[in-house]
Amino acid sequence: MASIFLSYHRDDQPRAEVIAALFERAGHSVWWDRHITGGHEFEAEIEAALEAADKIVVLWSAKAIKSAWVRDEAGVGRDTGRLVPATLDGTLPPLGFRQFQTINLSKSKKRLSSPELDALVEAVGSQSQAEPRPRSQTKSFSFPKRAMALGAVVLLVLAALGATAAWLRRSNETSGQPRIAILPADNSPLSQQAARDLVLRVPSLPGADASAYQLVDSSQAASSADAVFTIAAVNSNGAERRDLVLRAPDQAILWSTSLDQPSAKSAGLPQQLAVEAQRVLSCAAEALSYREAVGQDSFRIYVSACTNFDNPYADADDVQLINLFQQVIAKAPHFTAAWAKLLVLDLDDINNGRDRHSRVLATRAHVLQARKLGLDFAELATARMIWISPTDFTRLFDNFQDTFVRYPHSAAVWRIYAERSWHVGRMTDAVDAASAAIQYDPLSRDSWELLIKAYAYAGQTQQAFAQLQKAEQLFPGSPLVNEVRYAIDLRYGDPKEALALMRSSEKSDGLQPQQAAFLAARIDPSPINVERVIAQDEIMHEQNPNFIAQIVQTLATFGRKDQVIDLMLHYPGGPVAGLESETFFRPALRDVWRDPRSMAAAAHLGLLQYWKTSGNWPDFCSDPKLPYDCKKEAAKYAV
Repeated sequence: MASIFLSYHRDDQPRAEVIAALFERAGHSVWWDRHITGGHEFEAEIEAALEAADKIVVLWSAKAIKSAWVRDEAGVGRDTGRLVPATLDGTLPPLGFRQFQTINLSKSKKRLSSPELDALVEAVGSQSQAEPRPRSQTKSFSFPKRAMALGAVVLLVLAALGATAAWLRRSNETSGQPRIAILPADNSPLSQQAARDLVLRVPSLPGADASAYQLVDSSQAASSADAVFTIAAVNSNGAERRDLVLRAPDQAILWSTSLDQPSAKSAGLPQQLAVEAQRVLSCAAEALSYREAVGQDSFRIYVSACTNFDNPYADADDVQLINLFQQVIAKAPHFTAAWAKLLVLDLDDINNGRDRHSRVLATRAHVLQARKLGLDFAELATARMIWISPTDFTRLFDNFQDTFVRYPHSAAVWRIYAERSWHVGRMTDAVDAASAAIQYDPLSRDSWELLIKAYAYAGQTQQAFAQLQKAEQLFPGSPLVNEVRYAIDLRYGDPKEALALMRSSEKSDGLQPQQAAFLAARIDPSPINVERVIAQDEIMHEQNPNFIAQIVQTLATFGRKDQVIDLMLHYPGGPVAGLESETFFRPALRDVWRDPRSMAAAAHLGLLQYWKTSGNWPDFCSDPKLPYDCKKEAAKYAV
């Protein structure tokens, strides 16, 4: 039976009493603050109880999430692998605790029996079977909780960066968690301040997992750290540069980078540094999860690829990253984290239309190889959809239902579900799924870009810009911000702003001439400008009939509804049709769907079959201004 520390807000005491009684009835021993006796020092007794407990059960509520005591106690449970979270009223846990599955007790009220309460007891019982944690890990709890959690994060990263496979094994044998030190690279006040700031910022970032690694004090770093993360601050010639280096105990460099900003724009540099550091720590932690066969060379390759994967500050080539992850897998074939990223890149490459046939074959080979190795993870389950045609919407969404049962907290699954939802006109579902992806992976470039675009495609332009502002605060100075701002302004925002961004961009876009003409027509919709952009898009469409996104949006924007419906009715089809269908539900095409003839186009595209058989009708069917009934109109067409 487990020894349980029960953490809750004072106002939730009646519910806590019920839950404490439930645990005791199940044979567990429960400590909560009613056990504090007169004359005992309050904080000292709580820390002693935390130290002694096998499990720390936290009862989140609207008031509990605002309590520093509850957060600190929950942090202890998280940082030592003993946390069992529940929510009394459906309130989400605060950031930093949402990666854990939280049992919802909002319907149990004061009953001593309910499926949810049974699940809570079962969670404690099943977790209590794990091997006892080394008690030495909890001695740092006498230090301030914030600094302790931060230290835990840093240690894990450095240990993961072992110079050799033997080093990685040593880390596992000595502490159970790798240890990392964040240190200034020199004695300059600037470097020392930068290191102190990093130590405070990294663990406070959304999604930072302090339970995977430990942080050691700088005075111990030289003798006891498994890896050392150093930062050097250099200011010269009106610019600020920060040099980041990750080293093994033998001083071998495992990873390094430099970040710089003009002094006038350096306000966001500390946040940028923290995001970069957190990525390195997370990648190192993943490598440590599979220590065998991961030597120093493979570790370097993985950290290099991993830190550039889905990075809001990186502009990495997907094909190059795929090759790097393949090299790691060749040395460590059971390394699940490398496989997961490889398959995500595979699917992105397919959807981006780069030599789709060969990429499909390569992805299928990767899926079969991973399954042959007996691996099982969310990205693999999602990648199995590669055998389903993108136009077979019914099978695709049936597969999602099975995947969500097994992997409800996978950001990758939620992202792909969001994309597939807007392919069938379920724009609100896409927004909700993209929001879930950010909840489970708050520092993902792909998730933020997806959420912002999902709002824009759903016609909620103001919400899209509001989310863009949040992304800018989280990733100051990231190219992501301007890229997404341009994508929104291009079609839904200020065309003059989009044109200015296009002219200031250093990147060359193959669609830039057509988009420049489109913006000119939006700024001045004269017949000459409109005809010019339509003519350009028609030429491009004739050269590639499967690429319909550009032409239908242009025609719809300038009121050519009949031409859009005609294109949809005569679309060649094939697998690419499923990937292009998202365009049909963007705001510019709202008038197209107000025309009953659009249902014939939906039948041709395979969309109507999915809507009728699943009952999941597109958002526009709920529009009270729609001049026809979707179900009645759909009944006219056999599917």
